[in-house]
Amino acid sequence: MTDLIMPSITFVVARSVPENIIGCDNKLPWRLRTDMNNFKAITTNHVVVMGRKTYDSIGHPLPNRINIVVSSRTASRDGNLHFVRGREEALYLADYFSIRDELGDIFVVGGGAIYLEFNMLFNKIVLTEVEAENIKGDAFFKYRFDKRKWKVVEESHYPKSESDEYPFTIKTFVKRKPKKRARPLAEFMKADVGLSAWEQQQTTLLRDRQKRLRSK
Repeated sequence: MTDLIMPSITFVVARSVPENIIGCDNKLPWRLRTDMNNFKAITTNHVVVMGRKTYDSIGHPLPNRINIVVSSRTASRDGNLHFVRGREEALYLADYFSIRDELGDIFVVGGGAIYLEFNMLFNKIVLTEVEAENIKGDAFFKYRFDKRKWKVVEESHYPKSESDEYPFTIKTFVKRKPKKRARPLAEFMKADVGLSAWEQQQTTLLRDRQKRLRSK
């Protein structure tokens, strides 16, 4: 059986420069409406993966997105909100929904521990660098981008304004040699993540997707 190429992993991160702070007391340490609008624009209608603390800080599922929350507390599914117990289960569901809906990217949106878990898998990052010195923080994203491995394909600067508390720059980095992931269709039929009944209901959709791929 031909393997299916899995969607690429994209990070969305906002951090301060030069301290690399991404949060304080489970909250963003700034108010940037323009950046939030950009976040909404690029993630809407996609799968977003986050940690439980990030989900708690938001307080509700992000609308018009499939929310996958990595949590040690519980595993459950309800509409577009899915709690899972680890990275592999998160990837399993994110891959499934993205293949089903013919989406090219899975967005990992925080927090710090989740970025570390997916650190070896991401091929692209939309990075907001906030010019906010001497702010307090307890969560960090310290990844450094080696120019031999990454390139900037887009960059936009935004000044401080009534909507944005600090000036900031949004950069999009892509990996020069992206990591490719693939799965056989049969892997989606496994019962090792406790989703066998649900999977049975979705089998036809996946097989139809495979037929379309073969006909291209």
